[in-house]
Amino acid sequence: MSRVALARLVLGVAVAVAAAGAALTIATGNAPTTAPAPVTAPDPAAALAGLDAPPEGERVVVERVVDAVTLDVRLPDGGPIVRVRALGVQPPGACYGEQATSFASRVLDRRAVRLVGATGPATDRFDRRLATVTLDGGADYGVLAAEAGIARAYPADAAPAAMPPIRAAQDRARLAERGVWGAPCRGAETPDAPASTSTTTSTTTTTTPTAGSS
Repeated sequence: MSRVALARLVLGVAVAVAAAGAALTIATGNAPTTAPAPVTAPDPAAALAGLDAPPEGERVVVERVVDAVTLDVRLPDGGPIVRVRALGVQPPGACYGEQATSFASRVLDRRAVRLVGATGPATDRFDRRLATVTLDGGADYGVLAAEAGIARAYPADAAPAAMPPIRAAQDRARLAERGVWGAPCRGAETPDAPASTSTTTSTTTTTTPTAGSS
């Protein structure tokens, strides 16, 4: 064998051995690594950030439903009873007012709810505390009331971000003709006056005989 051929053979064997060694190193997990980063103690604040935040708002119990958006609630720890107006909605009007109050009573009376204070004034001109009312499970009462057709969307005191779901719920109720959007109200705040029927009455003139007439 020539010296050149022998050199090529030796070189080929060396390359094959090196490749086999590299493959074995990777397979056994002994590949060279860089120095490990120093281990630092976990940040308690960062650890707590991953946990679910506590429910927002003050938990109260509804003592009485006044109308579709007005509640008397007892504050925590045996506190006083205060009157609350739910933000984002207003009563449907006289045409559906009684039914709306009845619905609100079934949903809220003697139940625990959470109050999230208004971003604007704390109370209205009737001295009612303004708050977003959420049920214990987290559902927004304003959205529920609008969906059922027992209240109308009312953005005057509500946060702008709270209104799109309430308006969408109202649109669905209107489309489905639920509550105030169905018969007999059809969206009217007060009942329509009954249609007057004109009746033609024939008038008979009666002549009363006077004294002395035949």
